[in-house]
Amino acid sequence: MSTQRILVRAAKSPFRAASARETLAENLIGTNSGNLLFSTAAVRLLSARNIEVLPERFNVTPDQADEINERYDRFVVPLANAFRPEFMEHLERLSATVELLKIPVTIMGVGAQAPGEGDRAALKPLDAAVTRLCRAVLERSQSIGVRGEFTAQYLNDLGFTRVEVIGCPSIFLRDGAPNIPHGASRLSTDARVTINLTPHIPGIRAFAAHHARAYRRSTYVAQELRDLRLMLRTNFRGRRDDVADAPQVPGDAYMTPRRGRFYLDPRTWVNDLQHAEFTFGTRIHGNIAAIVAGRPAFVLAHDSRTLELARALDIPHLQVTNVATIRAEELYERADYRPLDTNHAERLARMTGFLERNGIRHIHQPGESGAAFDARMEATTLPHAVQPASTLSALVGAVRRRIARGV
Repeated sequence: MSTQRILVRAAKSPFRAASARETLAENLIGTNSGNLLFSTAAVRLLSARNIEVLPERFNVTPDQADEINERYDRFVVPLANAFRPEFMEHLERLSATVELLKIPVTIMGVGAQAPGEGDRAALKPLDAAVTRLCRAVLERSQSIGVRGEFTAQYLNDLGFTRVEVIGCPSIFLRDGAPNIPHGASRLSTDARVTINLTPHIPGIRAFAAHHARAYRRSTYVAQELRDLRLMLRTNFRGRRDDVADAPQVPGDAYMTPRRGRFYLDPRTWVNDLQHAEFTFGTRIHGNIAAIVAGRPAFVLAHDSRTLELARALDIPHLQVTNVATIRAEELYERADYRPLDTNHAERLARMTGFLERNGIRHIHQPGESGAAFDARMEATTLPHAVQPASTLSALVGAVRRRIARGV
């Protein structure tokens, strides 16, 4: 059997050990480290025998079409909340590229983003761009894989019926059901809890401040590029009004070396979360990372994208509009992980069935496994989590930089 070459849209190869400053300079997380979870999981899923999976491109452009047609046999596009106004330019560029491709093109896990469930009006400005992309992709594949029912209904409304709800590849980063332990009935104030946060959500700052005080061993896992810049003290100019509700300045309880974390790779992220007793917050992939690690997690679903994926994956969740008074101990006590575990095999069957209907081989077929991917991953030395610079170390670094510049 000849080797098939599959191009996967990804901000970074799972096997590239990039430093924090390389990650920042080259935006190797696609602005949010959660992107690496689903792109890495997609690469693993596709890593069957005689398949060369190449996570080499993030922003494809029409001028690359001839090269892609020549070098690759298939283009697989893992996406998250791509159907949103801020992504419009990328959608148009992706569509223009796909229209020039002669190879099969498959979209995995795309989602629509609206402020609330059923908020179809918010998506209206996207209709033409989404229609163009779906039409181009469906001329080169059997179906489109979407995150959840909200996105499926949106595409149905646009006239597309070859749509399959497959969730997100990230939940399959490791084999087998998560088997989340239920543990103690109550969450101790000494518990090792991990919090994840999204700017702009009403009450997020009070939410963070409370849990920083209430759980002295709690840590904050940041995901956005701006958080990494803050932790490294690179071009930091103080508080920005547009993200004024998120921990974002030196001295915030969670922006200290002991309590802040930023992971540059999914493997270190998931491995570290194996030691957490509870993970919670507004970041869907921050909580999926904990689920993959086999640890309890709870999603605060604040828009359609987080809600539909939490539902599709059976992750315990709560719809919220303001998080100021929400408490971790209450989330911990109400969580039920039985549907997550019980329905995992069905979710995997939906994902693998989607791949097979689109002519894509994968590691869960007879005679295949993820062993080769896992061995290569384990042999890759990856950097530890980034921690916020202390005030003293930041001052020393600034002085050294000024000396080096001769200032």
